[in-house]
Amino acid sequence: MKQLLTFCLTGIVALFLFFGIAANQSEKELIAAADALDKQFFDAYNNKDVDALMATYWNSPEMVSYPPDAMVVKGWAANKEAMTQGFAAMPPLKLELLESTNRVEGSVVIGHGKWRMTVTPPEGEPAVMEGRYTDIKANRDGKLLYILDHASVPLPPPPGE
Repeated sequence: MKQLLTFCLTGIVALFLFFGIAANQSEKELIAAADALDKQFFDAYNNKDVDALMATYWNSPEMVSYPPDAMVVKGWAANKEAMTQGFAAMPPLKLELLESTNRVEGSVVIGHGKWRMTVTPPEGEPAVMEGRYTDIKANRDGKLLYILDHASVPLPPPPGE
């Protein structure tokens, strides 16, 4: 009886270790995929490549984006249209990722951090804007994609501060 109990306890401990390691590996893989998705997004944005950029988003009417220049954009098609119009009107730019964190929560990855955009008009000095973002990435259609993203620019401090 004592041997059976020892065998069962050893088996249970082994299962916990196995699934714990498997979960950590899976979490590491999700974080690596999230980091790669973020890089793909920034590369596409800097190249003003709408198709490559939209390949980072879930192609669904349920996808939601909160860009700095609009209240909300709902759906992949509307997001593509907004990106197409935005890129057409925008002078040369550079978008940089200043700070980034990706964290696995259940079956999704929550990302957040800070970014800087430098826009260089044909005439005049470059304009620099710094902001922050939060996003949710999930496996859709066999790959990790943005299902929600929110970028914002903080209000300037009150005069005199």
